[in-house]
Amino acid sequence: MNQDLTPNVMHGLGWYYLLAALLNAGATAYVGFMEMVSEGGSKHGLAPKTRKFPAWLGWSLAILYTVAAALILGKHFIPGAILGSYFLLALGNVIVALTAAAEASHFAESKNGDSKTPSLDDHIPAIGIGGPMNRTLWTVIWATCTMIFQMMGLVCILEGQFALPQFIRNAIDTIAGPTTFFVGATLGFAAMIAYRRFLSNGIVAWGIVNAFLLFFGLSMTDFDFREIVTKPDNVPIVGMLILVGYFTWISLRRAVINDERMARGMPNLEELEPDKVLTWPDLVYTELIAMVVQTVVLIAWAILLKAPLEQPASSTSAPNPSKAPWYFLGLQEMLVYFDPWMAGVVLPSLIIVGLMAIPYIDTNKQGNGYYTYVQRKFAYITFQYGFLVLWVMLIILGTFLRGPNWNFFGPYEYWDLHRVNPLNNVNLSEIFWIQMWGQKKPDMILLREAPGLLISLAYFMILPPLMGRLFFKKIIEKGGMTRYLVMAFLLLFMASLPIKMVLRWTINLKYLVAIPEYFFNI
Repeated sequence: MNQDLTPNVMHGLGWYYLLAALLNAGATAYVGFMEMVSEGGSKHGLAPKTRKFPAWLGWSLAILYTVAAALILGKHFIPGAILGSYFLLALGNVIVALTAAAEASHFAESKNGDSKTPSLDDHIPAIGIGGPMNRTLWTVIWATCTMIFQMMGLVCILEGQFALPQFIRNAIDTIAGPTTFFVGATLGFAAMIAYRRFLSNGIVAWGIVNAFLLFFGLSMTDFDFREIVTKPDNVPIVGMLILVGYFTWISLRRAVINDERMARGMPNLEELEPDKVLTWPDLVYTELIAMVVQTVVLIAWAILLKAPLEQPASSTSAPNPSKAPWYFLGLQEMLVYFDPWMAGVVLPSLIIVGLMAIPYIDTNKQGNGYYTYVQRKFAYITFQYGFLVLWVMLIILGTFLRGPNWNFFGPYEYWDLHRVNPLNNVNLSEIFWIQMWGQKKPDMILLREAPGLLISLAYFMILPPLMGRLFFKKIIEKGGMTRYLVMAFLLLFMASLPIKMVLRWTINLKYLVAIPEYFFNI
């Protein structure tokens, strides 16, 4: 018996897998019954839709959900009410999956001998995403996923036990580290750009969602992983990651579609939509609905999650690890690699100044008011890398992987308060004078720090003209030298973060320039 898997944990996982099965049941019903005309697709000239969501199925689900809700509300008076409601909801998932799969298979058989006249029963794909899907095949696949998740949920709710294999957890903890985390994030970002057409496909995206649901559910069987992820402070971060991933995918998908449409001489998606929307009633109704939904979510949140309040602050005892609010964890992670004045003042100020300067630096008039990648490659890659890799990923690192004493811990590793990681970081002056030349560091500050000062000056004085000659000729021609130099200066400061991180991991470099006499370190 795994002591990590208490009855409460297994019941929670049972409801988690029920939700995963519900999502896949919804996907099954959508692919099996609904009209599938993707963004920019036209219904003109298509035969009417004959696929219909059975009325009996809708009534059955309504009855099952009503009875399940009544059981949950009467749980204090009805023995076994929660378990009964679970079985009713699970039955609803199974009925939807099996019905949609059976109807799709029957529809495919009945259409085999018919003409191939396009109709609203077919999947009309968006331009640039790929060809039409086989609706029968993918209905059966998502129905199978529904059944798998629901079976896993039933095993959990009946207090059966299964967990992520220990050798997988050990392997992930072994290879985990700041280096592999950052390199993996960078490679993942590069893959997202290179394979954006493939990833923009809805089938691929839903497959990734299912893989995430499965891996996250299995990971929750680990005590240490569960302790970190379910902290009230950290739950919003998990939600934020889901939202960031969703909206990044939506924007990338629309950019891919728009790029292909414009390459064919067709209007982009935004041009197909009406130019103006009335404040009343359209905008006001939307805002009212959003306000009501947000109020309901906040009330449910306040009821279900305890406020993460701790003991009154005391100078005699500090929490370990002491962490900033989640939105500052990126800055706190930067403190590992930079002096406080640089990580806490200079770099954040340059982020703000850089965002303010973008409208004055950018001379590219394309891509205003619509999603595109091809027309704004440099801007898209630069901003998304800075936001996703150098900000969001640092928040993830600081939230879930930095433990006591700010040591790095694997996702399934116990946060040991007494763990000590020896740091052998050295300054560039020590590497240059002692390790390379085998002599004492000079007493004169400027001479002692000359290697770091020269490298810093070369970084900001030689690289801008070199980059301008090799990569940014068009930008200089359109915007002028002043705009280019401002952009290059901000770009180099942005690049200094990953460069400094790599230098810390490879040669244990602490500072390029270390002048503690005047509290100046780079």
